[in-house]
Amino acid sequence: MNRNKRNILRMLTIILLMAGCQLGNRITYMNLAEMYEPEKKLAIDGIRIFNENDSISKVFVLYNLSYLLYEKPLKSKFFEANYSFSYSLFSSYESNEVIDSATFFLSDSLNFRKNIQLLFDFEVNAASHADYLLEIEFNDLNRNTSYLIPKNVNKTSFSSPQNFLPVDKNDQVIFTDWFGKNEQIRILCKDKMLDTLYVRFYRREFPIAIPPYSLKPTPSYEYAADDIFSMQVSDGVSEILEYPEKGFFHFQSEPSVQDGLTLFQFAADYPEITDPKQLVPPLRYLTTNTEFKKLIHAPDPKAAVDSFWIETAGNEERAVELIRDYYSRVEDANWYFTSFKEGWKTDRGMTYIVMGKPQTVFRSGEIETWIYGEQGNRVSLTFDFVKAVNPFTDNDYILRRRPEFKSPWFIAVDYWRR
Repeated sequence: MNRNKRNILRMLTIILLMAGCQLGNRITYMNLAEMYEPEKKLAIDGIRIFNENDSISKVFVLYNLSYLLYEKPLKSKFFEANYSFSYSLFSSYESNEVIDSATFFLSDSLNFRKNIQLLFDFEVNAASHADYLLEIEFNDLNRNTSYLIPKNVNKTSFSSPQNFLPVDKNDQVIFTDWFGKNEQIRILCKDKMLDTLYVRFYRREFPIAIPPYSLKPTPSYEYAADDIFSMQVSDGVSEILEYPEKGFFHFQSEPSVQDGLTLFQFAADYPEITDPKQLVPPLRYLTTNTEFKKLIHAPDPKAAVDSFWIETAGNEERAVELIRDYYSRVEDANWYFTSFKEGWKTDRGMTYIVMGKPQTVFRSGEIETWIYGEQGNRVSLTFDFVKAVNPFTDNDYILRRRPEFKSPWFIAVDYWRR
Protein backbone atom coordinates (compact mmCIF):
# COMPACT_ATOMS: atom_id res chain seq x y z
CA MET A 1 0.00 0.00 0.00
CA ASN A 2 1.52 3.35 -1.01
CA ARG A 3 1.84 6.31 1.34
CA ASN A 4 -1.08 8.26 -0.17
CA LYS A 5 -3.52 5.36 0.27
CA ARG A 6 -2.27 4.74 3.79
CA ASN A 7 -2.76 8.39 4.72
CA ILE A 8 -6.25 8.43 3.22
CA LEU A 9 -7.22 5.34 5.22
CA ARG A 10 -5.77 6.81 8.37
CA MET A 11 -7.67 10.07 7.86
CA LEU A 12 -10.89 8.12 7.34
CA THR A 13 -10.21 6.24 10.57
CA ILE A 14 -9.66 9.51 12.41
CA ILE A 15 -12.87 11.01 11.00
CA LEU A 16 -14.85 7.92 12.04
CA LEU A 17 -13.33 7.97 15.51
CA MET A 18 -14.13 11.63 15.99
CA ALA A 19 -17.64 11.05 14.73
CA GLY A 20 -17.92 8.17 17.18
CA CYS A 21 -17.30 10.60 20.03
CA GLN A 22 -20.57 12.31 19.16
CA LEU A 23 -22.56 9.08 19.36
CA GLY A 24 -24.74 8.34 22.34
CA ASN A 25 -23.99 5.96 25.17
CA ARG A 26 -22.79 2.61 23.79
CA ILE A 27 -22.04 0.83 27.04
CA THR A 28 -25.56 -0.33 27.91
CA TYR A 29 -25.96 -2.40 24.74
CA MET A 30 -22.36 -3.44 24.04
CA ASN A 31 -20.83 -6.79 24.89
CA LEU A 32 -18.15 -5.87 27.45
CA ALA A 33 -16.75 -9.38 27.90
CA GLU A 34 -13.32 -8.21 26.74
CA MET A 35 -12.99 -6.36 30.07
CA TYR A 36 -12.31 -9.79 31.58
CA GLU A 37 -9.89 -11.09 28.95
CA PRO A 38 -6.44 -11.45 30.56
CA GLU A 39 -4.78 -10.43 27.27
CA LYS A 40 -6.43 -7.01 27.52
CA LYS A 41 -4.53 -6.27 30.71
CA LEU A 42 -1.57 -5.65 28.40
CA ALA A 43 -3.45 -2.71 26.93
CA ILE A 44 -4.67 -0.79 29.98
CA ASP A 45 -2.84 -1.51 33.23
CA GLY A 46 -4.80 0.94 35.32
CA ILE A 47 -7.12 3.96 35.43
CA ARG A 48 -7.38 6.42 38.30
CA ILE A 49 -9.72 9.44 38.45
CA PHE A 50 -9.07 12.47 40.66
CA ASN A 51 -11.48 15.38 41.15
CA GLU A 52 -9.10 18.32 40.97
CA ASN A 53 -11.83 20.89 41.66
CA ASP A 54 -15.59 21.41 41.41
CA SER A 55 -15.56 21.55 37.60
CA ILE A 56 -12.60 19.42 36.46
CA SER A 57 -11.77 15.75 37.00
CA LYS A 58 -8.40 14.41 35.89
CA VAL A 59 -8.14 10.93 34.40
CA PHE A 60 -4.84 9.03 34.62
CA VAL A 61 -4.40 6.04 32.30
CA LEU A 62 -1.49 3.60 32.57
CA TYR A 63 -1.03 1.63 29.34
CA ASN A 64 1.47 -0.76 27.79
CA LEU A 65 3.06 -0.19 24.39
CA SER A 66 3.59 -3.94 23.84
CA TYR A 67 -0.13 -4.20 23.08
CA LEU A 68 0.19 -1.98 20.00
CA LEU A 69 1.02 -3.00 16.43
CA TYR A 70 4.15 -1.30 15.07
CA GLU A 71 4.40 -0.89 11.31
CA LYS A 72 7.18 0.53 9.14
CA PRO A 73 5.87 3.36 6.93
CA LEU A 74 7.10 3.47 3.33
CA LYS A 75 10.66 4.85 3.04
CA SER A 76 11.01 4.97 6.82
CA LYS A 77 13.76 3.28 8.83
CA PHE A 78 11.63 2.94 11.95
CA PHE A 79 8.58 0.96 13.04
CA GLU A 80 5.79 3.16 14.28
CA ALA A 81 2.70 2.69 16.47
CA ASN A 82 -0.27 5.00 15.94
CA TYR A 83 -2.99 5.08 18.56
CA SER A 84 -5.53 7.30 20.25
CA PHE A 85 -7.51 7.83 23.43
CA SER A 86 -11.12 8.97 23.21
CA TYR A 87 -13.60 9.74 25.94
CA SER A 88 -17.29 10.57 26.21
CA LEU A 89 -18.97 11.70 29.43
CA PHE A 90 -22.64 10.99 30.21
CA SER A 91 -24.83 11.90 33.16
CA SER A 92 -25.60 8.18 33.72
CA TYR A 93 -25.68 4.73 32.10
CA GLU A 94 -29.21 5.52 30.94
CA SER A 95 -28.35 8.84 29.26
CA ASN A 96 -27.46 9.24 25.56
CA GLU A 97 -26.49 12.90 25.78
CA VAL A 98 -22.75 13.56 25.57
CA ILE A 99 -21.72 16.15 28.17
CA ASP A 100 -18.04 16.26 27.22
CA SER A 101 -15.83 14.39 24.74
CA ALA A 102 -12.44 14.52 23.06
CA THR A 103 -9.97 12.41 21.07
CA PHE A 104 -6.18 12.48 21.49
CA PHE A 105 -3.89 11.06 18.79
CA LEU A 106 -0.45 9.71 19.68
CA SER A 107 2.38 7.81 18.03
CA ASP A 108 5.59 6.06 19.07
CA SER A 109 8.67 4.97 17.14
CA LEU A 110 11.18 4.73 19.99
CA ASN A 111 9.92 1.68 21.87
CA PHE A 112 9.37 -0.99 19.20
CA ARG A 113 9.41 -4.48 20.77
CA LYS A 114 9.78 -3.02 24.25
CA ASN A 115 7.55 -3.89 27.19
CA ILE A 116 7.08 -0.34 28.46
CA GLN A 117 4.33 1.31 30.45
CA LEU A 118 3.41 4.91 29.76
CA LEU A 119 1.14 7.35 31.58
CA PHE A 120 -1.43 9.46 29.75
CA ASP A 121 -3.72 11.93 31.49
CA PHE A 122 -6.51 14.23 30.42
CA GLU A 123 -9.09 16.51 31.98
CA VAL A 124 -12.87 16.01 31.88
CA ASN A 125 -15.40 18.79 32.40
CA ALA A 126 -17.62 17.43 35.18
CA ALA A 127 -19.53 19.59 37.64
CA SER A 128 -19.95 18.70 41.31
CA HIS A 129 -22.90 16.94 42.99
CA ALA A 130 -23.35 14.28 40.32
CA ASP A 131 -22.22 10.75 39.41
CA TYR A 132 -21.26 10.34 35.74
CA LEU A 133 -20.51 7.55 33.29
CA LEU A 134 -17.19 7.99 31.49
CA GLU A 135 -16.53 5.88 28.39
CA ILE A 136 -12.80 5.62 27.65
CA GLU A 137 -11.73 4.13 24.33
CA PHE A 138 -8.18 3.00 23.53
CA ASN A 139 -7.66 2.66 19.77
CA ASP A 140 -4.82 0.89 17.95
CA LEU A 141 -4.99 2.73 14.61
CA ASN A 142 -2.57 0.37 12.85
CA ARG A 143 -4.77 -2.60 13.71
CA ASN A 144 -8.07 -0.71 13.43
CA THR A 145 -9.08 -2.19 16.80
CA SER A 146 -10.40 -0.53 19.94
CA TYR A 147 -10.92 -1.30 23.60
CA LEU A 148 -13.83 0.41 25.43
CA ILE A 149 -13.76 0.82 29.23
CA PRO A 150 -16.60 2.22 31.39
CA LYS A 151 -15.71 4.20 34.51
CA ASN A 152 -17.73 6.23 37.00
CA VAL A 153 -16.79 9.82 37.77
CA ASN A 154 -18.04 10.32 41.31
CA LYS A 155 -18.55 13.95 42.38
CA THR A 156 -21.56 13.38 44.62
CA SER A 157 -20.06 14.72 47.86
CA PHE A 158 -17.03 16.31 49.49
CA SER A 159 -16.07 12.82 50.75
CA SER A 160 -16.17 11.11 47.34
CA PRO A 161 -13.38 8.53 46.95
CA GLN A 162 -12.21 10.39 43.84
CA ASN A 163 -11.55 13.51 45.91
CA PHE A 164 -8.40 11.68 47.03
CA LEU A 165 -5.46 10.47 44.93
CA PRO A 166 -3.06 7.82 46.31
CA VAL A 167 0.59 8.20 45.28
CA ASP A 168 3.80 6.41 46.24
CA LYS A 169 6.84 7.94 47.93
CA ASN A 170 8.00 9.22 44.52
CA ASP A 171 4.61 10.88 43.91
CA GLN A 172 3.70 8.36 41.22
CA VAL A 173 -0.02 7.56 40.97
CA ILE A 174 -1.07 4.24 42.51
CA PHE A 175 -3.50 2.65 40.04
CA THR A 176 -4.62 -0.35 42.05
CA ASP A 177 -6.80 -0.33 45.15
CA TRP A 178 -4.15 -2.33 47.01
CA PHE A 179 -0.53 -1.72 47.98
CA GLY A 180 2.34 -3.77 49.38
CA LYS A 181 3.13 -4.24 53.06
CA ASN A 182 6.35 -2.21 52.98
CA GLU A 183 5.17 0.31 50.39
CA GLN A 184 5.10 3.94 51.50
CA ILE A 185 2.12 5.93 50.28
CA ARG A 186 0.59 9.35 50.75
CA ILE A 187 -2.78 10.84 49.78
CA LEU A 188 -3.37 13.95 47.68
CA CYS A 189 -6.60 15.75 48.57
CA LYS A 190 -8.91 17.90 46.47
CA ASP A 191 -9.49 20.19 49.44
CA LYS A 192 -6.25 22.17 49.83
CA MET A 193 -7.53 23.63 53.13
CA LEU A 194 -7.87 20.20 54.74
CA ASP A 195 -5.41 19.73 57.60
CA THR A 196 -6.36 16.24 58.81
CA LEU A 197 -7.28 12.91 57.22
CA TYR A 198 -9.13 10.44 59.41
CA VAL A 199 -8.30 6.78 58.82
CA ARG A 200 -10.44 3.81 59.81
CA PHE A 201 -8.46 0.56 59.83
CA TYR A 202 -10.04 -2.89 59.48
CA ARG A 203 -8.00 -6.02 60.17
CA ARG A 204 -10.77 -8.58 59.68
CA GLU A 205 -11.01 -11.54 57.32
CA PHE A 206 -14.13 -11.80 55.18
CA PRO A 207 -15.76 -15.09 54.15
CA ILE A 208 -15.64 -16.41 50.61
CA ALA A 209 -18.65 -16.41 48.29
CA ILE A 210 -21.29 -19.08 48.84
CA PRO A 211 -22.41 -21.25 45.87
CA PRO A 212 -24.67 -19.57 43.29
CA TYR A 213 -27.58 -21.89 44.07
CA SER A 214 -27.54 -21.16 47.82
CA LEU A 215 -30.25 -18.83 49.12
CA LYS A 216 -28.53 -17.90 52.38
CA PRO A 217 -28.78 -14.15 53.11
CA THR A 218 -25.79 -11.95 52.33
CA PRO A 219 -24.02 -10.76 55.52
CA SER A 220 -24.50 -7.08 56.35
CA TYR A 221 -21.53 -4.73 56.63
CA GLU A 222 -20.03 -3.89 59.98
CA TYR A 223 -18.81 -0.29 59.88
CA ALA A 224 -17.17 -0.23 63.32
CA ALA A 225 -13.41 0.09 62.69
CA ASP A 226 -10.78 -1.94 64.52
CA ASP A 227 -8.60 1.14 64.85
CA ILE A 228 -8.97 4.86 64.11
CA PHE A 229 -6.10 7.30 63.65
CA SER A 230 -5.36 10.52 61.80
CA MET A 231 -2.82 11.80 59.27
CA GLN A 232 -1.63 15.36 58.96
CA VAL A 233 -2.27 17.15 55.64
CA SER A 234 -0.48 20.23 54.31
CA ASP A 235 -1.51 22.04 51.10
CA GLY A 236 -3.52 19.01 50.00
CA VAL A 237 -0.73 16.45 50.60
CA SER A 238 -0.82 13.99 53.49
CA GLU A 239 2.07 12.68 55.47
CA ILE A 240 3.38 9.22 54.58
CA LEU A 241 1.26 6.30 55.81
CA GLU A 242 3.18 3.90 58.03
CA TYR A 243 1.10 1.07 59.42
CA PRO A 244 2.57 -2.44 59.52
CA GLU A 245 -0.57 -4.57 59.78
CA LYS A 246 -2.42 -6.32 56.95
CA GLY A 247 -5.95 -5.01 56.45
CA PHE A 248 -7.67 -2.13 54.75
CA PHE A 249 -7.64 1.62 55.26
CA HIS A 250 -10.61 3.95 54.80
CA PHE A 251 -9.50 7.59 54.39
CA GLN A 252 -12.05 10.30 55.20
CA SER A 253 -12.12 14.08 55.39
CA GLU A 254 -14.64 13.83 58.23
CA PRO A 255 -15.19 10.87 60.60
CA SER A 256 -18.97 11.38 60.71
CA VAL A 257 -19.53 10.29 57.08
CA GLN A 258 -19.25 6.85 55.45
CA ASP A 259 -17.76 7.85 52.07
CA GLY A 260 -14.04 8.02 51.47
CA LEU A 261 -11.07 6.39 49.73
CA THR A 262 -10.29 2.77 50.62
CA LEU A 263 -6.97 1.04 50.01
CA PHE A 264 -6.20 -2.58 50.82
CA GLN A 265 -3.11 -4.36 52.08
CA PHE A 266 -3.47 -8.08 51.38
CA ALA A 267 -0.73 -10.70 50.95
CA ALA A 268 2.76 -9.57 50.02
CA ASP A 269 2.60 -10.23 46.25
CA TYR A 270 -1.13 -9.65 45.76
CA PRO A 271 -2.83 -10.17 43.31
CA GLU A 272 -0.43 -13.02 42.52
CA ILE A 273 -0.38 -16.34 44.39
CA THR A 274 3.19 -16.94 45.59
CA ASP A 275 2.90 -18.46 49.07
CA PRO A 276 2.00 -22.18 49.29
CA LYS A 277 -0.48 -21.32 52.07
CA GLN A 278 -2.43 -19.23 49.55
CA LEU A 279 -3.04 -22.28 47.34
CA VAL A 280 -5.49 -23.97 49.70
CA PRO A 281 -8.35 -21.46 50.36
CA PRO A 282 -9.44 -21.04 46.68
CA LEU A 283 -9.91 -24.82 46.46
CA ARG A 284 -13.01 -24.45 48.64
CA TYR A 285 -15.04 -23.97 45.46
CA LEU A 286 -14.11 -27.48 44.25
CA THR A 287 -13.92 -29.56 47.42
CA THR A 288 -16.24 -31.31 49.84
CA ASN A 289 -16.24 -30.28 53.51
CA THR A 290 -14.11 -33.29 54.40
CA GLU A 291 -11.58 -32.68 51.64
CA PHE A 292 -11.23 -29.02 52.46
CA LYS A 293 -10.81 -29.65 56.18
CA LYS A 294 -8.02 -32.09 55.37
CA LEU A 295 -6.28 -29.55 53.14
CA ILE A 296 -6.58 -26.74 55.70
CA HIS A 297 -4.97 -28.81 58.44
CA ALA A 298 -2.25 -30.37 56.28
CA PRO A 299 1.25 -29.78 57.73
CA ASP A 300 2.65 -29.18 54.23
CA PRO A 301 0.15 -27.10 52.19
CA LYS A 302 2.12 -27.39 48.93
CA ALA A 303 2.37 -31.18 49.13
CA ALA A 304 -1.33 -31.43 50.06
CA VAL A 305 -2.37 -29.27 47.12
CA ASP A 306 -0.16 -31.20 44.70
CA SER A 307 -1.61 -34.46 45.96
CA PHE A 308 -5.17 -33.15 45.54
CA TRP A 309 -4.59 -32.09 41.93
CA ILE A 310 -2.73 -35.28 40.94
CA GLU A 311 -5.49 -37.42 42.43
CA THR A 312 -8.11 -35.25 40.71
CA ALA A 313 -6.37 -35.19 37.33
CA GLY A 314 -5.29 -38.82 37.28
CA ASN A 315 -1.72 -38.04 36.21
CA GLU A 316 0.98 -35.47 36.90
CA GLU A 317 0.96 -33.89 33.43
CA ARG A 318 -2.77 -33.14 33.54
CA ALA A 319 -2.40 -31.92 37.15
CA VAL A 320 0.20 -29.33 36.09
CA GLU A 321 -2.20 -28.07 33.41
CA LEU A 322 -5.12 -27.79 35.85
CA ILE A 323 -3.00 -26.03 38.48
CA ARG A 324 -1.81 -23.48 35.93
CA ASP A 325 -5.32 -22.80 34.64
CA TYR A 326 -7.03 -22.69 38.04
CA TYR A 327 -4.60 -20.38 39.81
CA SER A 328 -4.32 -18.14 36.75
CA ARG A 329 -8.06 -17.60 37.11
CA VAL A 330 -7.62 -16.93 40.84
CA GLU A 331 -5.03 -14.24 40.08
CA ASP A 332 -7.19 -12.75 37.32
CA ALA A 333 -10.16 -12.68 39.71
CA ASN A 334 -8.01 -10.78 42.20
CA TRP A 335 -7.13 -8.26 39.51
CA TYR A 336 -10.66 -7.71 38.21
CA PHE A 337 -12.94 -8.12 41.22
CA THR A 338 -11.13 -6.91 44.35
CA SER A 339 -13.67 -5.03 46.44
CA PHE A 340 -13.65 -4.96 50.25
CA LYS A 341 -12.12 -8.44 50.10
CA GLU A 342 -9.81 -10.34 47.77
CA GLY A 343 -11.22 -10.73 44.28
CA TRP A 344 -11.28 -14.54 44.37
CA LYS A 345 -13.62 -14.41 47.39
CA THR A 346 -16.29 -12.31 45.64
CA ASP A 347 -19.37 -13.55 43.77
CA ARG A 348 -17.98 -12.55 40.40
CA GLY A 349 -14.57 -13.97 41.32
CA MET A 350 -16.07 -17.33 42.30
CA THR A 351 -18.08 -17.50 39.07
CA TYR A 352 -15.09 -16.50 36.93
CA ILE A 353 -12.81 -19.09 38.54
CA VAL A 354 -15.17 -22.07 38.23
CA MET A 355 -17.12 -21.17 35.08
CA GLY A 356 -14.49 -19.21 33.18
CA LYS A 357 -14.85 -15.94 31.30
CA PRO A 358 -18.44 -15.30 30.14
CA GLN A 359 -19.14 -15.03 26.42
CA THR A 360 -21.27 -11.91 26.91
CA VAL A 361 -21.24 -9.16 29.54
CA PHE A 362 -23.76 -6.32 29.74
CA ARG A 363 -23.62 -3.54 32.31
CA SER A 364 -26.07 -0.87 33.39
CA GLY A 365 -25.90 1.51 36.33
CA GLU A 366 -26.93 -1.13 38.87
CA ILE A 367 -26.54 -4.58 37.27
CA GLU A 368 -23.80 -6.50 35.48
CA THR A 369 -25.11 -9.50 33.50
CA TRP A 370 -22.96 -12.45 32.45
CA ILE A 371 -24.13 -14.89 29.78
CA TYR A 372 -22.51 -18.28 29.19
CA GLY A 373 -23.43 -19.68 25.81
CA GLU A 374 -25.21 -18.02 22.93
CA GLN A 375 -27.33 -15.04 23.93
CA GLY A 376 -31.04 -15.85 23.66
CA ASN A 377 -30.46 -19.60 23.50
CA ARG A 378 -32.69 -21.45 25.96
CA VAL A 379 -29.74 -23.53 27.22
CA SER A 380 -27.53 -20.50 27.85
CA LEU A 381 -26.82 -19.56 31.46
CA THR A 382 -27.35 -16.00 32.75
CA PHE A 383 -25.95 -14.57 35.99
CA ASP A 384 -27.08 -11.15 37.24
CA PHE A 385 -24.77 -9.33 39.64
CA VAL A 386 -26.35 -6.36 41.46
CA LYS A 387 -24.16 -3.45 42.52
CA ALA A 388 -24.06 -3.23 46.30
CA VAL A 389 -24.20 -0.01 48.32
CA ASN A 390 -20.79 -0.26 49.93
CA PRO A 391 -18.87 2.69 51.42
CA PHE A 392 -15.56 0.91 50.91
CA THR A 393 -15.72 0.21 47.17
CA ASP A 394 -17.75 0.69 43.99
CA ASN A 395 -16.63 -2.74 42.74
CA ASP A 396 -18.87 -4.87 44.97
CA TYR A 397 -21.53 -6.84 43.06
CA ILE A 398 -23.84 -9.43 44.62
CA LEU A 399 -25.11 -12.41 42.61
CA ARG A 400 -28.84 -12.99 42.35
CA ARG A 401 -28.77 -16.59 43.45
CA ARG A 402 -31.21 -19.16 42.08
CA PRO A 403 -31.77 -22.85 42.94
CA GLU A 404 -31.68 -23.78 39.23
CA PHE A 405 -27.98 -22.86 39.14
CA LYS A 406 -27.18 -26.03 41.12
CA SER A 407 -27.02 -28.47 38.20
CA PRO A 408 -24.83 -26.37 35.83
CA TRP A 409 -22.64 -25.39 38.77
CA PHE A 410 -21.83 -28.99 39.65
CA ILE A 411 -21.20 -29.75 35.98
CA ALA A 412 -18.59 -26.97 35.95
CA VAL A 413 -17.04 -28.24 39.20
CA ASP A 414 -16.90 -31.77 37.77
CA TYR A 415 -14.90 -30.40 34.81
CA TRP A 416 -12.11 -29.50 37.21
CA ARG A 417 -12.40 -32.79 39.09
CA ARG A 418 -12.25 -35.13 36.11
